[in-house]
Amino acid sequence: MANDPDQSADPIDRSEYELLRAKHGIFPLISVARKVRWCSYLSFAAALVAPIVALLPRPVREAYFAADPLSTSLGAATVVLFGTLCLGAGGVGLAALAIHLNRSPEPSGSEIWRLVGLEDAFTGIAFVTGALGVLAGIALLATGLTGVDRVETLIGYGITPYFPLPAYPVTPRLTAAVATVAGALTLGLAAFIDRNGTDPES
Repeated sequence: MANDPDQSADPIDRSEYELLRAKHGIFPLISVARKVRWCSYLSFAAALVAPIVALLPRPVREAYFAADPLSTSLGAATVVLFGTLCLGAGGVGLAALAIHLNRSPEPSGSEIWRLVGLEDAFTGIAFVTGALGVLAGIALLATGLTGVDRVETLIGYGITPYFPLPAYPVTPRLTAAVATVAGALTLGLAAFIDRNGTDPES
């Protein structure tokens, strides 16, 4: 499509901000709106912690859980929750940046560097810290789906997928609820950006 926000424009037609973003930005070929949308997709993926834990085989439940797995505080669930919060914060920050650029479409001088720096910061929070936390936590929690032997193999390497963390009441159920809210929020912001033409790359 001619109006695809991810298509590269002729450098002659691009603003100073767009040129600087393309040279120094993180994932510059991906529009801000698409970054926000991916924050929502990854947040919804984080909500899979609940069904993953709920589907653990009985031998895994009996071996590593003293109570309902969905209501057990787990270190891996805490990692996923932290990643989800980073995705939410990064998505909201990127959306706010897109709205600001719509109101001031031609930044200049030091403001350009500030805006590019903010986009890089929010992108890093979302797709480095946030995405890695979500994917790593889900991978650990899903280990038990293959049975006790795989879990024991990881424990032999010093990795405990279902390490209890009673000091922090972060359960798979709570993590899934927060992830669903974060996914809905960032998806709504992405739709708002698309609908109102607030994406600086559109």
